[in-house]
Amino acid sequence: MKNIVVIILLFFAAFSFIESTPVFAAKPPSRVELTEREKAFIRAHPVITLGTEKDWEPYVIVNAEGSISGIDSEVLGKINKLTGAGFALRAGNWLDMQKKAKSGLIDGLSTGAVQEEREDYLNFSNSYSSTQKMMLVPLGNPKKIMSNRDLDGKTIAIHKGNMADEKLATDFKNSRILECATLEEVIEAVASNRADATFGNGGTLYYANKLGLPYIQVAYPLGNELKLVFAVRKDWPEAIGILNKGLAAISENELVKLRNKWLQPDEKMLPEPMISLNESEQEYLSSVDYISMSIDPGWMPYEELNEEGQYVGLTADYMDILSKRIGKKFRLIPTDSWAQTLTFARERKCDIVPSAISTPSRREYLNFSSAYLPFPLVVATGLDKMFIDNFDSVADQTFTVVKGYAAIELLRLKYPKIKIVEVKDALTGLEKVHEDGILGYIDTIPAISYQIQKNGIFDVKISGQVGLKYDLTVGVRNDSPELLSIINKAIASVTKEERLNIMNRWVSVRYDKGVDYWLIGKVLTALVVIILLLLYRYSFVSRYNKKLLLMNSKLDLLYKTDRLTQVYNRYMLDSEMERELARAARYDSPFSVILLDIDHFKKVNDNYGHHAGDTVLVAISSLLSINVRETDVLGRWGGEEFLVICPETSLEGAALLAEKLRTKIEELHFPAMKENVTASLGVAAYVKGETGEDLVKRADDALYSAKNMSRNCVVIAYDK
Repeated sequence: MKNIVVIILLFFAAFSFIESTPVFAAKPPSRVELTEREKAFIRAHPVITLGTEKDWEPYVIVNAEGSISGIDSEVLGKINKLTGAGFALRAGNWLDMQKKAKSGLIDGLSTGAVQEEREDYLNFSNSYSSTQKMMLVPLGNPKKIMSNRDLDGKTIAIHKGNMADEKLATDFKNSRILECATLEEVIEAVASNRADATFGNGGTLYYANKLGLPYIQVAYPLGNELKLVFAVRKDWPEAIGILNKGLAAISENELVKLRNKWLQPDEKMLPEPMISLNESEQEYLSSVDYISMSIDPGWMPYEELNEEGQYVGLTADYMDILSKRIGKKFRLIPTDSWAQTLTFARERKCDIVPSAISTPSRREYLNFSSAYLPFPLVVATGLDKMFIDNFDSVADQTFTVVKGYAAIELLRLKYPKIKIVEVKDALTGLEKVHEDGILGYIDTIPAISYQIQKNGIFDVKISGQVGLKYDLTVGVRNDSPELLSIINKAIASVTKEERLNIMNRWVSVRYDKGVDYWLIGKVLTALVVIILLLLYRYSFVSRYNKKLLLMNSKLDLLYKTDRLTQVYNRYMLDSEMERELARAARYDSPFSVILLDIDHFKKVNDNYGHHAGDTVLVAISSLLSINVRETDVLGRWGGEEFLVICPETSLEGAALLAEKLRTKIEELHFPAMKENVTASLGVAAYVKGETGEDLVKRADDALYSAKNMSRNCVVIAYDK
C-alpha cells in the first residue's frame, strides 16, 4: 500500500513538472508589438516585394507552378505571421534584381549581404542566416587544391553580379576569373573541369545535387562567414524595423531547425580533413593510426557509456565533429570511473580527455585546449533552503562534489574554509543534500537538471551560483604539443549551428515515454478515495515544483546578468567582446569601448551605508541602459565600474556618447545624499591586431588619467 501511495504522489508530481515550461526553452511571442507608424506603414503597403536569385537553392526554390519555397520563404512567412506584414519574394536573375531594387521597380532584396555599394539606396535588416564560404573543386580534387596558393595560374568560376564573390575574387590576383551568367553555369564549369574551382557553401552543394551534377566537393574552408540579410529601399525605414522585430521574435532554435530542414549536404562531398594543418601537425597525424581518449563514464548530459557500451552525450557529439575535421578516428579507452580516467591520462594510456577542466595538479601531465563548453557551477539544495544570493555567505559550510572533479580543487582555492564531502556520482551527491550538516551538491546546471529529470527527484532545487565557471576543454597529453594545436584548430572550426544542434539535443527537458499511463489510470480509478486524501499533499508539492522552475529561471538570468544592477555581467561582457573582436577582424569594422568608474564610491558606502551604495549602482545602471544606443552592449565590469562596447563606432563617436553619459550621471539627484554623484570615463577605439585585454587596458589607463586629473571628466586613449 505504501508503494502505491508513493507511485500516486510521483505521478502527480511528474505531471506538474511536465506541464511546466522547460528550463532550457523559451516560448516565442505569438505576435510582436508594432508602433502606430509601423502599423500604418503595413496598411499603406500590403505587399513588399523583395527580389532574389532564382538559382540560390535551398534559400530560394522556384517550384514548377511558379510559387517560391525554401529558407527565405519560410523566414519571411514567419515574420508576416508575427507582424501582419506582406513581405513577398520575386525570383529572377540576381544582377537584374539588383538593378530593379536600385531603380525602385521592386522594394528590396533577399538572400543578400550588407554591401557598401548598396547602402545609398537600401537599408539592411539583422542577419537571419549565415553561411560558411568554401572553396569548391571537381570531385576527387584532381589538382590537389588545398590552399589559396594552389590556385595560382588556375581558373576560378564566379557568378556574375554576386558582389561577395566578385570581391573575394580580387584576392586571387594570379588566377583567371571566369564570369558565368548563372549559378548553374558555374557548377557546370567546375564539374566539367572547365574551371578548377569556385566559391560556394552548403547551398551550392545542394543545388549541384538537384541539377544532377554531384561532381564537386569542398577543398577547404575559406574562413569567410557570409551573413545573409533582407534589404528594403532607403525611404522605408519602417519596413526594416518590422523585419527586425519579426526576426527577434523567432528563436535561434527555430532558425536552426529551419536551416537544417533544407540544408542536408551529402557527407561524401565533404573532405577530410576540414582544417588547415602545418607540416609538423601533418607529420604527427601521419605517425598515429588513431587518437585515444578516456571519458567520465557517468556524467550526463556531458558524457557516459550507455547500457550498450556506446559513448554518448554533449562531448561525444563534439568529438565526432573534431574527428571528422582532423581526419583521424578517436578510439575510446573505457574506464570504470572519472578517477581512473585521470589515472589513465597521467600514465599516458590515452591521448586526450574530452571533458577536462584546467587545474594546477592536472597541468603536470595535461595541456588544455580552448574552452568549448562553458557553464557556471551552481549549488543544488533541499526545497527548504533559502536562495543563495552570495556564495561567500555560505562558503564555510559543507557541500558534496563528485570525487576527482576539478570543482574540488577550484573550490578549495577560492574558498579555503569550504568543507567538501566527496561522493561517487552526481545522484549520490544530490541524495545527500537532505543529511544533517550538508547544505548542497555542487555541479553544473545541465548535470544537475539531468539527474533531477532522470531520477524523478522533486525535493531539490538549484539555489544559486558558486562564483566559478566550468570551462570545459579537451585535455591533451602534454608531451604532444602538435596534437594540442590540431585539437584547437578543430574546435575553432565548429560552427554556431553545430554548437546549437548539440545543445538542443542534450540540454533540454526529456521524459521517459515507457510509462504505462493506462495502467496507472486504472490504479488511480480504484484508489480514488486515497487520491482525494492526497490532494492537499499534491498541492503542496506542486507549489514547490513551480518554485523550483522559478528559481531555475532566475538562475538562467543570473548566468547572464549582474544580480544587483540587472545589466550584463563580466562573463557576458567577455563573450560580447570576443564576438566584436571577431567581427572587427573579419570585416575590418571599427568599434570602441567606454570604461566608467563612479567617483568617490567608497565615501558613499562609508558615509551613507552599503544600501545607499547599492541604490547608486542601480540608478546609474538604469540611466546607462536608457542612454546607450540600441546596438551598444552595457555591463557591470566589477565593483563600481561599468563597460560599454560600442559596435561600428569611431573613437570620436564613443567620446561623444561618453560625455553624454557623464553629463546625465552628474544630473542625477539622490535625496538621501548631500552631494551629487559623478563619474570618470575612459574611451578607447579598437586597433587592428590588439586583444580585448589590450583594448580595455587602454580604456582603463585613460579612466585613471581622468581620476588623476579632476574626476568627473572623459579622457580619450589615442595611442595603442
